[in-house]
Amino acid sequence: MRGIVKVYPDGTVALRGVDLRLEPGEVHGLLGENGAGKTTLMKILAGFLRPTRGEIILRGRRVRFRSAADALRHGIGMVHQHLSLVPVFTAYENIVLGLGGRELRGARERIEKLMRETGLEIPLDDVVEELPFGVRQRVEILRMLFREVDVLILDEPTTNLTPIETRELFRALRRLRDNGKTIVFITHKLREVMEIADRVTVMRRGRVVGSLTREEVEPGKLARMMVGREVVFRIERP
Repeated sequence: MRGIVKVYPDGTVALRGVDLRLEPGEVHGLLGENGAGKTTLMKILAGFLRPTRGEIILRGRRVRFRSAADALRHGIGMVHQHLSLVPVFTAYENIVLGLGGRELRGARERIEKLMRETGLEIPLDDVVEELPFGVRQRVEILRMLFREVDVLILDEPTTNLTPIETRELFRALRRLRDNGKTIVFITHKLREVMEIADRVTVMRRGRVVGSLTREEVEPGKLARMMVGREVVFRIERP
């Protein structure tokens, strides 16, 4: 992504000339406070929003996405913080929703293979509204993987997860990374981005303020980049 600007009709400037480079086989943490522009930037990459200015370069070619379905056809999918599943459908029906014909041949077997490869096990024949949030999120992720995305964007994915579910999600993301997928992990949580990300890009007020490798990351530096000032960490002792 190069020079991405987003100005809303009411004049609000959400993004101010953002550059972002993603690589195959990495978990890329996109870190910033609420309102920094992280989700807006990724909604542009995933085709939900159009930039006011700027360009997306994919595999060396400039592309323009007219919709999320268009981005999905190019191998880019996004799992939102608020999931977009059909509550009265089963997990399986949600995963294959919108597909037909040859796309459905051997679908169940392919989904079961994805589940084994990622560790994202789900009850395929259970109705989604009866499933806990962590399992519903897995359905959404498998829905993207079934469509063979190369870039998987996760927006604040741990917000409603238990610690055990978070560990299982991270284990699955590492497996996907090791198989060449690009994972974008949107978060405001320092600890989590330090644990899972291979690279971290920090945003503040609609701009990228820096990008760090795993070796360069440390809490104080990330916090300063996020808020624009020195941050003191205090440990309360009983």
